[in-house]
Amino acid sequence: MKQQFLDKKTLAIIKEKKELRTQFKLQREQLNETQIKQKSQLIAEKVLNLAEFKKAKKIMCYVSKDNEVATHDLIKKILTMNKTLAVPLIVKKGIMKSAIINSFAELRLADFNTLQPRTSKFLEDKIDLNLMPALAVTKTGDRLGWGGGFYDRFMMSKQAQLNLVLAFDCQIAEQLPTTEFDQKVDGIITESQLFFLD
Repeated sequence: MKQQFLDKKTLAIIKEKKELRTQFKLQREQLNETQIKQKSQLIAEKVLNLAEFKKAKKIMCYVSKDNEVATHDLIKKILTMNKTLAVPLIVKKGIMKSAIINSFAELRLADFNTLQPRTSKFLEDKIDLNLMPALAVTKTGDRLGWGGGFYDRFMMSKQAQLNLVLAFDCQIAEQLPTTEFDQKVDGIITESQLFFLD
């Protein structure tokens, strides 16, 4: 929707979100490479030990970039298991699909500095578990992304049974501004916390 058609309240929220993105991006950048690696390993262990993960047959996991919670090793581990793994593939503006991969080597550098597969094989069935990134997230399930709306639209499609955010403790916010388009996540995993939301 073009900004001139948005009301003042929505425009104020968009402005506030932009400022918060900068703030949480800077917060995450305070972590050094070693801290990111150690914290990401703790988060990955929590994922692998999750009952919901063990039961899941079809999983979607974001491919980490920059200083997000690292998922490359987690993806490689899942690929050795008896599970179907998909990663996000941007198909057009604001829209992504779950693209099935059988090897990490299938990923190539694409838009937004992301690793994406060159594939046309999509996971059309229900996804048991969707592992998502965030810039910030609250304990009530509100999520702040990069502003493209990819994950909100994906969650609206109800393709995933369970949407979990992987984040560092420093990305937990007391509260976040939301609009009617923002979707709540089902749970959050950080290096020290794991909680599901009703």
